[in-house]
Amino acid sequence: MILTLAGCQPNSTQEEGSAEKASTGRRATTRTEEKRQEAVLQKDTLNAVQEEVVRKPAPSSQEEFTAFFDRFERTIQQQDAEAFNQMIDPKQGLYIIESPGAVPQFTHLANISTFKKSGSEQGAFFTIRQKFNQCSLKEVKKLPAVTCEGENNNFEQQGCFLSDGTAFQKNEAYKYAGLPKEEQTKVAQTQLLVQKTVLHTSSGYKFHFGQVEGKWRVLFIDLMVPCSA
Repeated sequence: MILTLAGCQPNSTQEEGSAEKASTGRRATTRTEEKRQEAVLQKDTLNAVQEEVVRKPAPSSQEEFTAFFDRFERTIQQQDAEAFNQMIDPKQGLYIIESPGAVPQFTHLANISTFKKSGSEQGAFFTIRQKFNQCSLKEVKKLPAVTCEGENNNFEQQGCFLSDGTAFQKNEAYKYAGLPKEEQTKVAQTQLLVQKTVLHTSSGYKFHFGQVEGKWRVLFIDLMVPCSA
């Protein structure tokens, strides 16, 4: 009888193992759900910004943007920080992108006077006027590609080109800049506001503009020079 009762005792080791597996499974499920919810939240936030852009009035005429860009270029050549700051939206601010090392560097600011260039070309922002000049806009459907085979920063065409900002809206350089998640989301949201991109091939610089509350603003300036590595 004793042997029979002993044989009927529950296997506590097996039960503990099953409980541990169940607990591990629940934790894994929880982490997966948290990641899913985070992805959904970020997507919803970006969609909301994109919907806001769609609801905005149609962009102003090409002539109006050209006039804005002429003023923008002039403020750089004249080193007029006060006039330049008026082209930065006080809420969105301006991102300047550089590549002082192996990864891109994003600097967010609202006052251009506070910016100092990194890497080998240190100095105030307006020193870019030495390379960025004589920008006569030519509108194209697609910006010239980088070839790294010729002069003037190795673009397949030379000049100052204007295109829509669709390509830059999808740019993911911010993911490799070591930014906090909150800042990555802010960069992605601001990119969705970009409507125009200007490429100046002799310097390699790119400038990205969008309308915020009906006013043209400079949102990103990309000082990374192709083929310079």
